[in-house]
Amino acid sequence: MMYFSALHWIIIGVFTLLFLLLSLLAMKETKQKTVISMIFASFLVTVFATIVSLYVLDKYTKKVKILTYSVRNDYAHESVIISGKVQNIGRYEVGYCTLELRISNDIKGRYAKTSYFSPTKSVDMFGSKQKKNIVKVEKEIVYNLPPKQTKKFLLIARIPSHFEGAKYKLKLFCH
Repeated sequence: MMYFSALHWIIIGVFTLLFLLLSLLAMKETKQKTVISMIFASFLVTVFATIVSLYVLDKYTKKVKILTYSVRNDYAHESVIISGKVQNIGRYEVGYCTLELRISNDIKGRYAKTSYFSPTKSVDMFGSKQKKNIVKVEKEIVYNLPPKQTKKFLLIARIPSHFEGAKYKLKLFCH
């Protein structure tokens, strides 16, 4: 569930009043089928507009950034440990933040000395397993972060054993 600020409740109230106004206008129609279809259409339009407005407002009011982070490899357990700090730079409280870590296999140098042609699917005809070169890990790292506050986070993720060199990319999603 996302955290609602006062602006979120104002938007919900405005679209609820709009729905009530459209329903009252639809009641002036004499045919019952037309009244029901007009109320249903106004309900769909106002619900859609409310959801879009809440989503857009959520994107502009929940602002959190990663201040610092460090990456350490744990070779004994084939994992990576990422620790750091996040800060709420907005004016509203953030309900929770999810950190997405993308680990990609650095295969630049692997095929440098081979030819330009490398068969892909024709070799895989007999069922050899294709290994993944991208792993995505998500973890909720922050709950109820007040404005201008900073919190520490820690993320531990396993690296597949076939990765020769790993590259990391962090993305933060807050609601």
